[in-house]
Order: sequence, then C-alpha cells, then structure tokens
Amino acid sequence: MPERPATLEYLTQVVQAAEDAGFINILVPTGTHCVDGWETAAAISMKTRKIKFLVAFRPGLVGPVFATQQANSLDYLTGGRISLNVVSGANQADLKRYGYHTPYDERYDLTEEFLEIVNLLWEEGDPVTFNGRFFQIEDAHVWPPRVTRPHPDIFVAGSSDPGKRVAARFGDVHVFFAYQPEVVAADIREVREMAEAYPRDKPLEFGVRHCVCVRETKEEARRAAESLAGDAADLANTSTWADSVRSAESTSQRRINEMASGESPWLTDTLYMGVNRVRAGGATMFVGTPEMVAAQFREYVDAGVTHFIMHGWPYLEEAEIFGREVMPLLKDLDPVILPEPDMASPEKA
Repeated sequence: MPERPATLEYLTQVVQAAEDAGFINILVPTGTHCVDGWETAAAISMKTRKIKFLVAFRPGLVGPVFATQQANSLDYLTGGRISLNVVSGANQADLKRYGYHTPYDERYDLTEEFLEIVNLLWEEGDPVTFNGRFFQIEDAHVWPPRVTRPHPDIFVAGSSDPGKRVAARFGDVHVFFAYQPEVVAADIREVREMAEAYPRDKPLEFGVRHCVCVRETKEEARRAAESLAGDAADLANTSTWADSVRSAESTSQRRINEMASGESPWLTDTLYMGVNRVRAGGATMFVGTPEMVAAQFREYVDAGVTHFIMHGWPYLEEAEIFGREVMPLLKDLDPVILPEPDMASPEKA
C-alpha cells in the first residue's frame, strides 16, 4: 500500500486539501496503529480554517466524564469544529493491547450506559450521580462548556443488533461500511424504524465508510485500484496485518469479508473489493471516472445515505482529485457548505 509517514506536516497537508476540496468533516481514527486522535485534531485545527474533526474513540478506555471533558474542550477551543465517532466493536486484539477486556457482547451495553451519562452531563443541570452496571459517578460536572448546541454530532458505527440499538437511541448519524446499496437501504429502513421508539431532536441520518479511486479513464482507474492490492492473480494468497481484523467479532467486518469472497473482486464496474484482501476495514472502493464515481454516490443517496466517509491512496492526491473532478458533479445534491470563520457563529457550528 502507498503509505506515507504520519507526520504532522503531512497530515496537515491532507486535511488542508480536504478542506479546500469542500469536505466538511474529516475522520481522525483510533487504535494502537495510529497517533492519538484528540491530540492530532487539536494540532491540525490550528492550521486549518473551518473543517470539522470526526474524532474516533472507544467508550471504556476512558470514563464518560473525562471523555465529555475532552470533547467539550476541543469543541470549545476550536469554536465548534468537532463531531464524535463512537466505536464499540473493533478488533479484540487491539483492545487487549490497551488492557480492555470487556467481552464483545457487553461492549454495546457499556457504550449505551456511557452515552447516557454523557447526555446527562450535557444537560448542564445539577451535578450528575449515576450508579450503573459499568460506571458509578458521584456529583460530576465538567468544564468548559461546549460551543456546539445541543451537542456535537455523534456518529455510531456498527451493523450488529446492539450497534443498531445504540445508534437508534443516541446517534445523530449511523455509519455502515459500504455494503451493496440495496443492503444499505434495508438496514436504513430497519434502524430508522427503531429510532422512532426514542425521543429525538432531529431524525437519525445515515452514512457509509468506503474508499475511492478516481482517474480520467475507466481503464486507468481500474489499474490504479488493482495496483493497491498487487497483482490480481496473487490476491488470494496475500497475507497482511489485516488478518487479525478479518477474524475479529465485528459484524461489519464479516459482512465486508463476505462481499469480497467471490471469484472476482469486482462486484460491478465501479465497486471493487480487492483492497479488502490486503487491508481490512471500510474497504469497498468506488472506482472509475468522475462520472462513474458520482453515479455510484447517487445510488447510495437513493438508498438513504447522506454522509460519505471516504479516503483513497495516497490520501493527499486522492482528496485533491475528488474535490476537483467529482465534487462539481454532485452539486445538485445540495451538499453542506461550511461558512468561512468570519461568518461562523456558535449557532452555526
């Protein structure tokens, strides 16, 4: 894979390119394989104007009160430029490196209790006392207050039944890997119905996590995508660090693996699964000319998707290509446009 060192200089270039391309939010990942998301977002926010940071974190590695203070602090210091990616499933091996041993079946229960406490703190009423299964909190309150009201958007990932439940109750955006559009549409209908059982300030929205590879011609794009995974004839024998993730308990990862298990890694002329054989995660890749990729986006929009969390390799060049070649083709979908800083206010943040 065409990786580059995750220096502050390079990561800043990537985020600046995404900002210039018109993206409104950028995912900052979590795990022992990457730099800390909170510190990374704080550092890069000083070198960017308006793009938000979708900071991923895992409930249970820190308590809900400290996590609320972290989120409020970054929101306060950046003038409302954060959202939160709550990750409950993930890789058991990676969690054990942190000393976190809560079984898979209990992690979403923990997340649900965690977010219940966070929301109590965000109400900013009396100090919070909470006696639950996982957390016991006494007279808690946090400073500073957040800028974003009612609170930063919460993105909840997960395709298991418990993951869908947590998203329906606490999420602002429920994120899936980019399964086939018809599968995503069915999941959206299910979770949207579940969300109707809970009081909400606004309807639950939905997003997909995927990769992109955009080139001038279909043939060039296909060659570029396949080069990321090596010679197509040898893909079945590829062994990488992703093996441990592919064998994890994650329902989302198992579903992606099933999509990639066919004779051909090409599900359609545009949907490519070859990257999953060398790198696990949101490995469905939209491949093709700008027009082909834009058409693929429209299929997911028709399925009910309003958020697309994407990347390509190298990150910098793919962000520039996407902003220059694909974004203009999607203007009729009325994308969100962030105001420049001198136009921003806490209500708009």
